[in-house]
Amino acid sequence: MARLLPLLVCLVFLTPQSLQAEEAPRAWMVVLGTEQFLLGAAAYPAFCKQHAGKDRREVRKATLTELKRRAEAGRSKLLAALGNPTDAKPLWLLNAVVVQLTAAEATAARAHKDILWTYPAGLVPQKLNTEKLAEVLKKRKKRRKFNPKGKTVPWHIGLLKADQVWKELGITGEGVVVASFDHGIHYRHQDIRGNVWRNPDEKPNNGKDDDKNGYVDDLYGFNFARMSPEVLDRSARKHGALTSSCTVGDGTGGTVTGVAPRAKVMALMAMGGPYNAARALQYALDEGADVLNMSFSIPNLGNTRGLWRMFAEHASAAGLAMVSGAGNFQRQAKIPVQIRIPEGIPCVICIGGLNRQLQVPGFVSLGPVEWASVKFFEDHPMPAGLLKPDVCAFPGPGIQMIDPNGKSGYLGEKNGRRGNSLSAPQGAGVIALMLSANPCLNPWEVKRLLEESATDLETKGKDARTGAGLIDALAAVKRAQGAPKGGAVTTR
Repeated sequence: MARLLPLLVCLVFLTPQSLQAEEAPRAWMVVLGTEQFLLGAAAYPAFCKQHAGKDRREVRKATLTELKRRAEAGRSKLLAALGNPTDAKPLWLLNAVVVQLTAAEATAARAHKDILWTYPAGLVPQKLNTEKLAEVLKKRKKRRKFNPKGKTVPWHIGLLKADQVWKELGITGEGVVVASFDHGIHYRHQDIRGNVWRNPDEKPNNGKDDDKNGYVDDLYGFNFARMSPEVLDRSARKHGALTSSCTVGDGTGGTVTGVAPRAKVMALMAMGGPYNAARALQYALDEGADVLNMSFSIPNLGNTRGLWRMFAEHASAAGLAMVSGAGNFQRQAKIPVQIRIPEGIPCVICIGGLNRQLQVPGFVSLGPVEWASVKFFEDHPMPAGLLKPDVCAFPGPGIQMIDPNGKSGYLGEKNGRRGNSLSAPQGAGVIALMLSANPCLNPWEVKRLLEESATDLETKGKDARTGAGLIDALAAVKRAQGAPKGGAVTTR
């Protein structure tokens, strides 16, 4: 009985309200500190203006240093404000931590002087997966120079004029890393295996974090949702395998499916919400990715759209050019919610879609996009909104891609696959060509060059159906070549 007495005393003082609080469900939340690198609608444009003409690589270095410094400096304040939880997980892309809170605790946290806001974090994996890579590709001492002679070049690559960039300018994406935020890649296919990014400091399948970056055996990228190094696309529709082939498929088997056949592809699997997305962006930045393709679209995020925009603006400031398809929701959603996240974020390059006759198909999402209702931004009110898409490529059907199930072969023009998930990686490939021509260009300069060089369609000037028009890879790369080494770009 003596042992039970302390417990009984505690129960006497527990009120019904406190019992309810103890039993309330807890969810993982992203908690932001008040000191952020960029905050509000005016901050990112001001950053771009301040850094106009500077070398992207130098801007990246300085920005990453400052992002990490701010996050480390602000972490102790955040943790103290939250009662020093033992399960907190840090982020540095923002000054933020991820913790478990009840709804009442999240509301209370927002009133604290050291906390800016809280957002749902989504899936937060707890354990490291012991999966191993299905295959470790042999290191190649030197890749053969890409030669399109004798290879089939699909119609969409010809209409984008990417093949003219290869032939006339000799630029094929060499030296550029494109991160694929998707369901993985098909690194076993002969047209992809030579273009897979490889972590130079990681020894595969030894169960160790050789480079001390926090991830074990991350040779080709990482699956942040499963905490696994395996990034082979095993999804039912092989979405990532197909999208990545639109960027880097080099035609080893006879058909060039990729716009940038000598760029490298880094695989990032990070579905599940903002926490995994933030870690994927951090990884891409730390490991040197230049371009990020995001062939997905998230609806109904409400104010959490603002969190994604903060992620994107910080990543863009750090030199990562981000691309996403406009979506396939013209028949399913009213404007202004057809174009969602991440493609609706101002700094993300939104790729719309055209058919072979250069007309907008009935499934392709249209703009404009509204941001006036989103906390901390409150810009781009309707009806004018934010004009999206930014430029257009080809969503199919009729796009030739690799066979996602075999080690060779292709899906022909009659494969029936369609969607702006295919348009986006074409745009990412063109950006890879531009950065191969001029690695100094910052993401906002790349975006402007793409729009200025596009072939205008429909309404004169940028519009909410076709953006600035069809991507012209040849014109875009020539403009990139002509830009000063510091990255300055002359507007119209």
